[in-house]
Amino acid sequence: MINKKNGFTLIETLLAILILSVAIAGPLTIASKGLSAELVAKDQTTAYYLAQDAVEYVRFVRDSNLLAGNTDWMAGLDGSSNGHTNTGSSGSGYDCTNYSNYACIVDSIQDTTSRCTALLCSAPLKYDAVVSYQYGYSAGSNTIFTRSVLITCIDSTTNNPTSSCSSTNVHEAIVKVTVQWVDAGGVTRQVVISENLFNWQS
Repeated sequence: MINKKNGFTLIETLLAILILSVAIAGPLTIASKGLSAELVAKDQTTAYYLAQDAVEYVRFVRDSNLLAGNTDWMAGLDGSSNGHTNTGSSGSGYDCTNYSNYACIVDSIQDTTSRCTALLCSAPLKYDAVVSYQYGYSAGSNTIFTRSVLITCIDSTTNNPTSSCSSTNVHEAIVKVTVQWVDAGGVTRQVVISENLFNWQS
């Protein structure tokens, strides 16, 4: 009597491999997309805090001016001197308030500002991973983030933007901070924060 042994045919084997491949590929695809989403979320969180840092710096300059009795509440940000921001030979901060032409860079660590040549700045923020563990423009390695600050002062009599923040009619300023970066997939992303600041002594 002949003993017959049954086995898998080639088609059955290929079908089993296909099912196994689909079963493995699904979870791997989900894990890969989850990792990509996590990296984007990490960058967005970092960008948000970098934008908020710039807003807080502008608030610090405003409060320092008012507490020191400076009649120009945006001094150091509007091209005039406040005694500490950009204390070079002229002691003046760069003008961040020309809302129609250019933005500026603020470095909260160095207490300085510098003007850009466009509405979005191209200088990358640096991260100091050795000494201070802070973001700034003076020390560390370049990051993927750029930050642009635009301050628009509002004339209270007309409710229109004005480039002169030192006018007696100006009691409000809109601070807009844009943090931009290109992610690992080559997609350009932005976080934009806008906040209204007021001259609380007027």
